[in-house]
Amino acid sequence: DTWLQCDVCSTWYHTECLSMSAEECDRIERYHCSVCVPSHGPMTYKKKPRKTSRTHARLNYADLNEGKTGDEKIWAKMLKAKTFALDPFPRYTGDQITVALARKTGFTEPWVVEKSEGLGMQMPSSDITVEDIAVAIGKDQPVEVIDVGTQSELAGWTVGRWAAYYHHPNRDRIRNVISLEISHTDFGRSIQRPAFVRDMDWIDHVWPADLKPVEYPKVQLYCLMGTKDSYTDFHVDFGGTSVFYHIVRGSKTFYFIEPTSKNLNKYQKWSSSPDQTSTFFGDVVKECYAVHLVQGNTMIIPTGWIHAVYTPEDAIVIGGNFLHGMNISTQLRVHAIEEATHVPRKFRFPYFKRTHWYAAHTYHQQLQGK
Repeated sequence: DTWLQCDVCSTWYHTECLSMSAEECDRIERYHCSVCVPSHGPMTYKKKPRKTSRTHARLNYADLNEGKTGDEKIWAKMLKAKTFALDPFPRYTGDQITVALARKTGFTEPWVVEKSEGLGMQMPSSDITVEDIAVAIGKDQPVEVIDVGTQSELAGWTVGRWAAYYHHPNRDRIRNVISLEISHTDFGRSIQRPAFVRDMDWIDHVWPADLKPVEYPKVQLYCLMGTKDSYTDFHVDFGGTSVFYHIVRGSKTFYFIEPTSKNLNKYQKWSSSPDQTSTFFGDVVKECYAVHLVQGNTMIIPTGWIHAVYTPEDAIVIGGNFLHGMNISTQLRVHAIEEATHVPRKFRFPYFKRTHWYAAHTYHQQLQGK
């Protein structure tokens, strides 16, 4: 069955009852129901696509995901062929990033901080190398590596092997590391997250202190190491967590989609559909914003924002995820999407429900004045 949602009143309609074919539905840009037409005008249709390199890029995207990986730089070519909305997000100084600002604004859109002064954080020097990181963490530490061409995980890698690959003058493939959690390492203990993140993070404020030495969600600090032309396709950070993201070296380009109810519904459908292998999600929604970050920039990403990430040059990033009380409903909505789309446990926020129950208990105690 196919359903259409009115873009004005958000009411859902069964297309068969509207006598609409699937082909006509695919051509609709904005649907207005009969109740809303008098005040908002008739529905509009998408312009017919022209035969340009944009269509060619989409075909290559599909080929790539089907395993035809002759051109692993297709991501860069595909992104260059597309048009994105201009970056609308606010820029703040580090000392402006506070819980008070989050309460005032609702913390509903990404914040960009161009210089780290005032953020109350401690980050590695910009001249650090991947070899330095490997020595600090331990070269035998296992690490999950992504083959960018196929967007698949590679088994059997260690941090030492990754450093050797990263510094090799003739890399055989484009690869990426995005999930190396370092909070338990000496390297991680030399880093301090932004003060705002520490003030908001439920792990710091609601997780029982007596449990933390034994078990807690290890998601607070990651070291990401991407090579030129790396790409991570559209996703929502697990459990709808918010994220801080600091560029130590290099640069990154984010492609953001607002987590409206309509966009999250589209994301759920796309992420569990065979069409995922042939459709660039940015083409499915009305607005997709491009944001370019350079060395020294920090971004704070709020709950649920759908995004893809491209690496135009080799980059080292320090980031971390955190749950908080500013947008619990969207955190739960993202968790529901993960459940509905059968996201494997290893890709979910550990102890997600338990953390929310600890938060509920903490808030209850506070409301009782305890």
